[in-house]
Amino acid sequence: MEATTDKTYYDGDLLEGQASSYAPQIAFYTRAWIDNVRPELEGRTGLKVLDLGAGSCTTSYVLSQEAFVGEIAAADISAARLRTMSEETRAVIGGDASKLSFHEIDFNRPLPFADDSFDLVVMDAALHHSRNIWETLAEIRRVLKPGALFVAQREAFTSPLTNRVTFKRLLASPEVAAGVSENAYLPSQYDYYLRANGFEPRLIPVYESLKFRLLFFLNGIVFSKYNIVARSTKAV
Repeated sequence: MEATTDKTYYDGDLLEGQASSYAPQIAFYTRAWIDNVRPELEGRTGLKVLDLGAGSCTTSYVLSQEAFVGEIAAADISAARLRTMSEETRAVIGGDASKLSFHEIDFNRPLPFADDSFDLVVMDAALHHSRNIWETLAEIRRVLKPGALFVAQREAFTSPLTNRVTFKRLLASPEVAAGVSENAYLPSQYDYYLRANGFEPRLIPVYESLKFRLLFFLNGIVFSKYNIVARSTKAV
């Protein structure tokens, strides 16, 4: 793969030895939306999943433990991340490695999969890294089967009350300094982009701590703790 600023950065940011700190939170978010959509998927088997921007592969390994999942294409811009972080992740949360295949893919470019290839596409803290969210969502819809699901978890949100702080923090981040695409959006903007690209999205609140559960009424105002679950409206 041709080197880009994003690939160069993530090839060098392997978070080695940190799986016990990042994997439990990612797994919590993943299991939250799995439980929400389980009634739709229960009884199905052999589903093909694309984990786009897979990074540590935590989401992939959590999904690999589900009976409805047959195979998972774990795709990331950095093959080094996939190799290094996935092994550390599996040691922490387990999972069925036989269901996974690894692919070095830049989702800012056309995806190397045929139309209607997947029953489910997931992204963990990745969609906001797109340099063109319109094109990324259009490609995701293309590779999804009609009526299939797209899930974006741990996305970068902002709000009218916090956007100054959010963007000031992004400007000071090492990612932006290295030329990595870092963005944050209002919940309503995610809703708009998804609907404009042929999805019916819903925001599902997720509270990983007692503090956020007690402050649930501020969700979407001061902070945003959601999983995004969106169904493709593509016709059969």
